[in-house]
Amino acid sequence: MDLRHLFNSAEALRFGHWLGRHIPLDVGLRLADGATRVLARRRESALMQTLQNNFRVVLGPDASDKQVYEMARAALRHAGMAYFDLYHALGVGPEPFLAAVRSTPLTDYYIDEMLRQQRGMVVVTVHMSNFDLAGLAFAYRGLNLNVLAYANPTSGYDMQNKIRLKGGINLMPIDVSALRKALAALRAGQLVVTGIDRPDPFGAGEMLAFFGKPARLPVGHVRLALQTGAPVVVAHCEYRPTDHSYAVHVSRWLEMERVGSRQEDVLHNARRVVAVAEELILAKPEQWLMFYPVWEDGPAAAPSGQ
Repeated sequence: MDLRHLFNSAEALRFGHWLGRHIPLDVGLRLADGATRVLARRRESALMQTLQNNFRVVLGPDASDKQVYEMARAALRHAGMAYFDLYHALGVGPEPFLAAVRSTPLTDYYIDEMLRQQRGMVVVTVHMSNFDLAGLAFAYRGLNLNVLAYANPTSGYDMQNKIRLKGGINLMPIDVSALRKALAALRAGQLVVTGIDRPDPFGAGEMLAFFGKPARLPVGHVRLALQTGAPVVVAHCEYRPTDHSYAVHVSRWLEMERVGSRQEDVLHNARRVVAVAEELILAKPEQWLMFYPVWEDGPAAAPSGQ
């Protein structure tokens, strides 16, 4: 069995929810750590191969096989912890969301600005740490989030989407009508949220240099921003081990720049956003939870930080 599919399956998520409701947090975290340690030993599984191939590019050509494997292993263990924290909070109620997720003074400032300006904004994220827990926490706090999500998701992602809906997040499946809905939301002064570091499974997007190596990444967020005059706001979640909490950072507020043709504008601004994503991943690579291949042609690495 492909462990990557097992890790994201509905069965695994249901079992995690059951554990979150019925066992103490400290016990659950130990169980999650033990399970992911076992998964990490299967170095040749599709899950571990994908993680290692991704990290080989992020860490650069000077990283040894051992360093790449240890980073993949650390990311998998972090994912187990983050998922159980999410399941536990879902099982207990909304209070754990609010207690476990904190914002920074800069994040509070940016959120206040979003609400004050009543201006549509495109919030983009990378798959860092407990991004679902962070999003649900801010939804519980009353922030209206319209999240672009893949249509026809796998069973596991379908269940995750149901969790998001239950938490008050408005989902917009990426289909023919999604662009119109997202444009309407932005023009109404709302927030549209989407990820930027997972290649489109349907082959859309543009080839962009990501850690110095071409990857087909989504650019819809830039097209939306250019069409509406909305800024792109880069946000991410960071785990803080000192008190076992998660911090939400609004890392950058980017007004769109126009440099030429429509396509030139899209590529120019998409590169600006990708550069911020690289900074965030390099700062905490073990918290980058990307379980799908980012680069199409295998693990050959380019210099990191480019």
